[in-house]
Amino acid sequence: MVAGICDKVLVMYAGRTMEYGQARDVFYQPSHPYSIGLLNVVPRLDAEGDALLTIPGNPPNLLRLPKGCPFQPRCPHAMEQCSSAPPLESFAPGRLPRLL
Repeated sequence: MVAGICDKVLVMYAGRTMEYGQARDVFYQPSHPYSIGLLNVVPRLDAEGDALLTIPGNPPNLLRLPKGCPFQPRCPHAMEQCSSAPPLESFAPGRLPRLL
């Protein structure tokens, strides 16, 4: 629904921006593993009765956030660099993923 209504989308996790860009780009070519995870767990309308999918792991304690990416403990692509907070870097015009 968001993809059809909004021009731009900001994906947040634990109060931090994970990805920002044109809605069509974020929905159809997501760059951050959290954005990809969110899209993978959206329930299908034709899958009535199927178990809901989830992103493995638990959300972080918001009172004790890690120094780096808060999604790192749940991320299938986590690297050592993820333990420090990288700046948002543009990799395409209008796209800002929080990736190294």
